[in-house]
Amino acid sequence: MNFFQPTNREELASVLASLSGGSIVAGCTDFLAQCNGKVWHADAILSLTEMQELKNIEWNGDTLAVGAVCVHSQVAQSPVVRQYFPALAMACSQVGCAQIRNRGTLGGSIGTSSPAGDVYPPLLALCGAAEVMNSRGEVRTIPARELVLGKGKTALAGDEAILRFLLPLPAEHEISAFGKIGERHQVTISKINLAVSAVVKNSCIQRARVALGAVAPHAYLSEDAAAFLAGKPLTAETGAALGDLLSSEVERVIAGRGSMPYKREAVRGLAQDTFTRLIALAQERGL
Repeated sequence: MNFFQPTNREELASVLASLSGGSIVAGCTDFLAQCNGKVWHADAILSLTEMQELKNIEWNGDTLAVGAVCVHSQVAQSPVVRQYFPALAMACSQVGCAQIRNRGTLGGSIGTSSPAGDVYPPLLALCGAAEVMNSRGEVRTIPARELVLGKGKTALAGDEAILRFLLPLPAEHEISAFGKIGERHQVTISKINLAVSAVVKNSCIQRARVALGAVAPHAYLSEDAAAFLAGKPLTAETGAALGDLLSSEVERVIAGRGSMPYKREAVRGLAQDTFTRLIALAQERGL
């Protein structure tokens, strides 16, 4: 087995050209868990941990670039992420346990593409995108809604790696929040999760984006929920009504699955909890 640890884009491109059959890793929290107790073989392992540029969180004009090797705790604690993209900060603060948050990376979370992943819904709700590079050094941007195709499947080509996640500067008066329900408060995988972004003016929602996770093969944007919220007051009653709408949507999307009755009811409380966070943010910011 060959082990590669590039330090810059030129070296990364060179390794990607010869990585067929290998694995790209960083924090290894998912990689090692999947290999635990099993006989595994890999022709090559490519570690991104020495690419310092992929560990940065920085503005690039009106876009915040979050490196793929940024760990969850770094993102959760970042003042700029907490200020402008609170849903992402909330999601990263609830991933696994402290040890996982200090080791696991955003790129790994998306690369693993678990239907129950906590990072993808905020990326959808915040109009995010991924910047990826191939073995020829060519860079392209994949919108978040095209990034994950299903469990363990992404839109990346076999010779591509994620460099950064791009988040456009939110609109004026835009806020966001994230919530999840698991079997316990800490060290838990989401049974269902939700990210909501909304432009709020005079306590009224002008427009919104709602991303639901751990329901379908991958998180998705609910167009019905977004249409419903437009023009509604930002109140607990609206949150409860959103829960009713999402309950019907869950029932339709996973009809026949054993988990449907539970998730159909759980999403009601989840919507209300997420709205409570949105309302608190709006009050804090005078919206």
